[in-house]
Amino acid sequence: MKIKSLIAISLLSASFSLFAAESSTSTANIQTQGVIQAQKELNDYEKVMIEKVWITTDAIDEKGNKTAADNPQVSNYFGLAEYYPNGTFIMFTPEGKQKMQGDWSMSDDGKIRTLVAKDTEGKTLFTRDVENITVKNDEYTYRIYPNADDRNTYFDIIHHVKK
Repeated sequence: MKIKSLIAISLLSASFSLFAAESSTSTANIQTQGVIQAQKELNDYEKVMIEKVWITTDAIDEKGNKTAADNPQVSNYFGLAEYYPNGTFIMFTPEGKQKMQGDWSMSDDGKIRTLVAKDTEGKTLFTRDVENITVKNDEYTYRIYPNADDRNTYFDIIHHVKK
């Protein structure tokens, strides 16, 4: 219960921090450009992802075998994630330590999720696209390829809504 409370507090404070950062960025855009930019309209796949906490439940290899969460090929993909309607996200390790934040989006056809990880100053650290396998209200699965040149070896990273 204590860990759940800490995670909830961390998510809440991160939400406020991200909201504050988003607000000050919008203000800066208005002042420097003299234009108010409307928030992007979410597509149907993005709408499925928001207002939930997603937790990684499994990693399945191309042969259908479960892969342990501590396996180095998949361990970085385990944890908790929350996607916000303003296009930002935050992710935590399974132990509740923040590991990533930034911007996110889904392609209009739902086939690709893009993450743009950013540091606390908003500088882009990296961009990652993943192939979506399942985008449903209670399950989100994407596929990773340990070697980008080998599409025969992969892991499906499965997430469910945290209850």
